[in-house]
Amino acid sequence: MLIRAKATSTPGLDAIGTEIEIAAPIERVFQALTDSAQLIRWWGDEACKPSLWEVDARLGGQWHFEASDTTRKVINGISHFKVHGEIIEYDPPGVLAYTWLANWHEHPDRPTLVRWELKPTPTGTQVKVTHSGLTEERVAREDYTGGWPGVVELLRAYCQRTWKASEVAVAISADQDALVGEVLIAAPAERVFQAITDPQQLLKWWGQEGLYRCAEWEVDLKPGGQWRSAGVNNSGVTFEVKGEYLEIDPPRLLVYTWVASWVGDLKSTVRWELTAAPGGTLVKMQHSGLAGKPEALKSFSSGWPRVLAWVQSFVEKGETVTTRHSISMA
Repeated sequence: MLIRAKATSTPGLDAIGTEIEIAAPIERVFQALTDSAQLIRWWGDEACKPSLWEVDARLGGQWHFEASDTTRKVINGISHFKVHGEIIEYDPPGVLAYTWLANWHEHPDRPTLVRWELKPTPTGTQVKVTHSGLTEERVAREDYTGGWPGVVELLRAYCQRTWKASEVAVAISADQDALVGEVLIAAPAERVFQAITDPQQLLKWWGQEGLYRCAEWEVDLKPGGQWRSAGVNNSGVTFEVKGEYLEIDPPRLLVYTWVASWVGDLKSTVRWELTAAPGGTLVKMQHSGLAGKPEALKSFSSGWPRVLAWVQSFVEKGETVTTRHSISMA
């Protein structure tokens, strides 16, 4: 049964609280609350459609939201909504709090506070958002009584839709140093860990006809051990990727250095984290050490979504390089 979100007010009318259950892992929900590209997709509706969402997701980071001009919604005479603030609590994936200064408030220069609390449950994530400091914001407070339940309903719909669709999500970190990706794979962590460490399995799924194929995979799976992959792309150009294993904790964690022939001698780091989640395993990948290397960042930005989708389809459906649909390079 779907339980709708409802707002509750504190006795002193200072705060409004809203809670909801979301059938998606806590990491997925927290990302939807902190990634600018995702926020602009789900936050708001036709009456208050966002034209800008910017978040520097870190303690002390600034954020800024702006909604397009609209005649459908007016608060305190304002129809072009602007709100901004500073992140004052940041504890992924459990707590996010930020100041909230809105141009439609009766006191627009007086900050209020929005605090998100996320807790994992057997079926997903319990989400609570509290907006406080509203004692002297009578008009805005009345609007928030209906507004925050609407926001968390949109958050739930977005997270559950993208999670159930098993979409691969890859984003660039705010400091431009890392790519962060995730995907849900409907299999135990042990099975996924095997797929990303066994050289015979890596040869089967890493690559695609019409794009590139790996001809070699060498793995010495231990801290300090070396790994190497080599192959050829669709134009007949050979490539090599190699590195050293830094951390190995089966089936939860795998970390290694990454040196790819097509970006010179740049040494970066790839980190895989596997966590049990409703429906299987949440796979999180982080490729860091890319700050100041825009060409490498661009190259890997297109590559990692494919890799995550490939390992997902291999583990879930047995799809391999030879059975996967080819890509035309024309």
